[in-house]
Amino acid sequence: MLVVQILIVGVVACAIFDLWQRLFQKLTATPPSNWGMVGRWSLGLLTSGQLIARDLEFQAERKNELAVGWLVHYGVAIGYAAVYAWLMDATILKAELVDGLIFGVISVAVPWFFFLPCLGKGMLGRLTPNPPLVCALALMMHSLFGVSIGLGFAVFAG
Repeated sequence: MLVVQILIVGVVACAIFDLWQRLFQKLTATPPSNWGMVGRWSLGLLTSGQLIARDLEFQAERKNELAVGWLVHYGVAIGYAAVYAWLMDATILKAELVDGLIFGVISVAVPWFFFLPCLGKGMLGRLTPNPPLVCALALMMHSLFGVSIGLGFAVFAG
């Protein structure tokens, strides 16, 4: 049953993430994440072993990159939910809003120090036109995502 809970919580938290990005775009004109680039990077990693991509936006489009990007996005979300469940099992976190927020804030280290560099954007997005904005958006999104996971597991805790 826990596997089903992890899948549901991960998918729903990811959907909330995506819906908020679309609403945020309407409110601020800030574009949502480009999952096609994630797919392009993922396919490059799988086919050529290239972990760090350079000028990803200028590389040729790959077949099915958008679909692959969305699959990676939701797969990673389910992975985060599994980590959260493991931390609950270890009594480090509880299924609640505050622990979800803490988890989300800590989890932003992944895009800041791993994923942005892999996409050729540098640590903390230093190679983007506006690194503070990139970091703030990632923090906002991961905070919302963590809260969604914490509250998602709270629903199952009853």
